[in-house]
Amino acid sequence: MSGTLRVAVRAAPRQAEDAEAALLHRVADGDAAALGAAFDRYHREVYAFLARLRGRHDLDDLVQNVFLALPLAAAGFDGTGTARGFVLGVALQHARRERRRWYRRLMLWQARVDDLQLPPTPTDPEQQSIDREALERLRRAVATLPEAQRETFLLVESEGLSGEDAARALGVPLNTVWTRLHHARNALRAALRTPEAR
Repeated sequence: MSGTLRVAVRAAPRQAEDAEAALLHRVADGDAAALGAAFDRYHREVYAFLARLRGRHDLDDLVQNVFLALPLAAAGFDGTGTARGFVLGVALQHARRERRRWYRRLMLWQARVDDLQLPPTPTDPEQQSIDREALERLRRAVATLPEAQRETFLLVESEGLSGEDAARALGVPLNTVWTRLHHARNALRAALRTPEAR
């Protein structure tokens, strides 16, 4: 490969990141077309991340709310890190707020109803080629992680964010990301090594 071609290949990802950053800046400026483009670019990834974070139940409204809030949130995007990481961070913040609201409602219901039965979270079918039982076991193991570890694990391992982007999305120091990942991975290894009771 010639030197010119190598430079062009290295420059392409940087140009794509610059274009995505420019898109977020246009969203922050109130450009409706840019918001539509951001939705087209990121909504599948936001949906998939939220589905892994909290199950596929009733996500459409949450995804829409993420993008309705994006113009205001994008004003805080300073260009450090990736635009994708920033958008997933906005989605995470909305999921956390919704979970807090749901928890407060649940506490109110429990104060009124002695035996509240909530419907189970539906299972998530994946690709036919993947062993469904092993995938379900992993999903259950991830669900048992403490919330902070689960969020960090999903951002880095499932969404492929760098440690730096995950730290920005979570609002924590980079060392905290690595510590949480270390504990999450160890917990998952132990859970997957332990035979499940039948």
